[in-house]
Amino acid sequence: MLNIFQNQLPIKVSDKYLIRYISNDDKKDLFQIYSNKKIAKYVVRKTHCSIKDTEEFIQLIKQRMKEGNNIYLGICEECSQKLIGIIRFLEKEDPSTLSIGYALNEDYWGRGIIYTVVNNLIEFIKLEGTYKRMRATVKPENINSQKCVEKLGFILQGKFNKSEIIDNKEIETVRLLYYKII
Repeated sequence: MLNIFQNQLPIKVSDKYLIRYISNDDKKDLFQIYSNKKIAKYVVRKTHCSIKDTEEFIQLIKQRMKEGNNIYLGICEECSQKLIGIIRFLEKEDPSTLSIGYALNEDYWGRGIIYTVVNNLIEFIKLEGTYKRMRATVKPENINSQKCVEKLGFILQGKFNKSEIIDNKEIETVRLLYYKII
């Protein structure tokens, strides 16, 4: 999956940021993202309460990548190598559609980083030629993410409910469904 990324990592996506694999060395930076309550309301993932939660998440990332239908990449500052965000690509039922998800450290919100990263990575995805469209789901209250995917050319297709298990509790969430032809 997405061999074009894997063969070229790290990938410089702007004069300040690059994309690379996530490693165990990133656990403090990932903890900073996934322990933040403001971020937690937009992603359906257990809020990390300890570094142990983050270490388990890194193991889950490695397991999912080994299975072959997921790729997780770190968004990093080029100069410091600090991990400031994460981007996930997932191949689901339709092999011509690639789903995307992301999270960004709150200190970096409002700088256009996700737009820049995704826009650059879409060019790599087009070159690979495997995928015909991309899919993004966004919580309705995440207005900035909606604006970002719309600016990237994703078109709102509808709304759906999704049940997920977080901390052994079933949570029902509403999502907006966006698609982009590539």
